[in-house]
Amino acid sequence: MKRLAPIVALVAATATVSAALAAGAVSRASITATPTIVKRGHSVVVHGSAGGCPRGDAVTLLSRAFVHTHDFAGVAAVYARVRANGRFGVTTRIPATRHPARYTVTGRCGGGNLGVEAHLTVHS
Repeated sequence: MKRLAPIVALVAATATVSAALAAGAVSRASITATPTIVKRGHSVVVHGSAGGCPRGDAVTLLSRAFVHTHDFAGVAAVYARVRANGRFGVTTRIPATRHPARYTVTGRCGGGNLGVEAHLTVHS
C-alpha cells in the first residue's frame, strides 16, 4: 500500500494540472467577425469566447462599423449574451451609409476589456 501512495499522488497532481490547463484554454478570450469583408448594408456575425466572464453576462462589442443603436464611450456597440460554454455570438447589420474602410471590433465584459480584437472590412 505504501508503494501506491506516491503513484496515486502523481496521478492526482497530473489530473489537477490537466484540468487547470483545460480551464485556461476555455477562458481565453477571442473575437471573430464573419465574414471579414462585408458590403455596406449587409450583416456580419461577431462571435467568440468571453474569457472568464460567467454565463448570462453580456459582452459589449464595440466598433465604429456598427450602427449607433447602442454605444459605449461614444463608440457604436452591440451586445451578446455569454452562453454556458463561455461562447457568445450576435448578428448585426452594417449601415448602408458606412464609409468603406477597415474597422476594429473590440469587446468588454464584467467591467473590463477582453484584450483581443477582430478586424472587419466594409466595402461599397
